[in-house]
Amino acid sequence: MSVSIYPMAKMAVASVLLLCASLAFSQNQSVQQTKLIATVKSTPVSQLDRALPPVRFDQWLRTEAGADARCQWEVNDCGEQTGSPGQSANEIPTCVEADAWLKDGREMMIMIAIEKSSHGNAGMSLYFAQLVTTRERITIRQLSDFPAALVRTHDPASTSEIAR
Repeated sequence: MSVSIYPMAKMAVASVLLLCASLAFSQNQSVQQTKLIATVKSTPVSQLDRALPPVRFDQWLRTEAGADARCQWEVNDCGEQTGSPGQSANEIPTCVEADAWLKDGREMMIMIAIEKSSHGNAGMSLYFAQLVTTRERITIRQLSDFPAALVRTHDPASTSEIAR
């Protein structure tokens, strides 16, 4: 009984090629995501909200959240991918999400939608923002609403030592 190695070798080569193609796609996608995040970080917040100064988004977030806040950035589908059979990939928006966990336990979540035009230029707008505290979730309508919400929900007892 002789077994031909040719079909197995062919399958092995196909598997390697598929793996390489997957890695290349993944790397390209990762590079695109890194670029989108960098673009949002460097965008002046005044472009997203006219009531704010022309400072970089990442600097504004660090100022509002506090220097000791932990920040995380990611690219996602803005929470809109439903998995419905009829949903087109063109209907699914792309967001850069910035999450900041403040030292006192509150969380800022901001989603910036990336809008692609037919000319290839990308526009940006606030898609969703929320301040999460231990007692409530506050939907933020515009970025300039964050400072007042942060002040209103600040609990000095949770971050300062008790004077003796």
